[in-house]
Amino acid sequence: MPPKLDILERKNILAELPLDNYRVEVDVLTSLVESHLLANPTLSGFFVIEDREILGVVPRQKFFEIMSREYARDIYAKRPIKLFLNNYDYQSLKIDIFTGINEAVQKALSRPPKQIYSPIVVIENGKEVGMLELSSLILAQAQMFSNINEKLTSQEKDLRKYARKIEKEKEKVKEYSQQLEEQQANLKTSNSLLKTQTQRLEQQKEELSKQSKEISLLNQSFNELGALLSKKGKTTFSSLENSIKSIIEFTTEVGQVCDSFREKFKGIDRSTFLIERISKKVDNLSQQVSIISANLPADNSRSSSFNVIASEIASLGSQINEANTTINSMAQQLKPEIKFLVKISEKNKTVVKKLERDSMGTQSALSALENLIEKGTDDQGN
Repeated sequence: MPPKLDILERKNILAELPLDNYRVEVDVLTSLVESHLLANPTLSGFFVIEDREILGVVPRQKFFEIMSREYARDIYAKRPIKLFLNNYDYQSLKIDIFTGINEAVQKALSRPPKQIYSPIVVIENGKEVGMLELSSLILAQAQMFSNINEKLTSQEKDLRKYARKIEKEKEKVKEYSQQLEEQQANLKTSNSLLKTQTQRLEQQKEELSKQSKEISLLNQSFNELGALLSKKGKTTFSSLENSIKSIIEFTTEVGQVCDSFREKFKGIDRSTFLIERISKKVDNLSQQVSIISANLPADNSRSSSFNVIASEIASLGSQINEANTTINSMAQQLKPEIKFLVKISEKNKTVVKKLERDSMGTQSALSALENLIEKGTDDQGN
């Protein structure tokens, strides 16, 4: 795209220009106003105000023109500026602050010849905000035209660059056209090759159709084999399930036998404990009989009877101890066997749980195989 001809970047209105805004009260001495103007030679004039209201406008040129007249200094110098204003009637040109510079210059130059070089008064919303010399206004216009000229010159250079760029693009388009012709020739060659490849693809399509039929037959065989495997798997799974049930029943029976042995051992322990207590009582009774027999006279008939009783009691205690020892020995011999049975029972439980998990996995695999067979059958049907 060509560059935009955006010449006026600024608004170029009076608001962008520096304004003079020197204001004096009506009671200020004229000599003080004169001194201030002499000290600031760039001031274009001043406003005379009273209670913040502007009573009049005095251009710099007119002020010094009147003050240079005969007797004027004696009349005004030591008196308030209000007296000067009352003897000077000036109607200033007022222009809005948002007026363009060109339009303001045209209005300023349209004034009568006597007022053409007087400063203009700039207003905003009907109120005076400053004044501006015609020379400053014309200088701003000249600067604006200079900026416009620079912009035009710069944009002219840009347009020339753009024109050269367009020429280069035209050359590229010619090259592209030649390349396009070459590509069209290559495209014709490619079309002929494409026809040949299409014929080859048709032949390959026929071969693929044959292979598809062969694959269909293989799938049918696979389905038949899968159905057979599924049937055999179900039979095997049923046998495995019956075996697992038998193992579970056997394990349960072993557990019950172990529990019965535990209860019997508890009874043996209780009987052993009772026999020990009886044995201790028999020993105690035997000692008492011996003491009584020892205290009786030797010729006393009771003494021989007590001796016989003590002998029988001692024999009974020995038999009880012997029986207790035999029972304990048998119990100690049976405990390892019972522990072994318990260990086998626990191991069988672990094996049974593993078989249950394996059987569930086998059942899941059989179900997946059946689904696969059904899907293959459906695909063949479609």
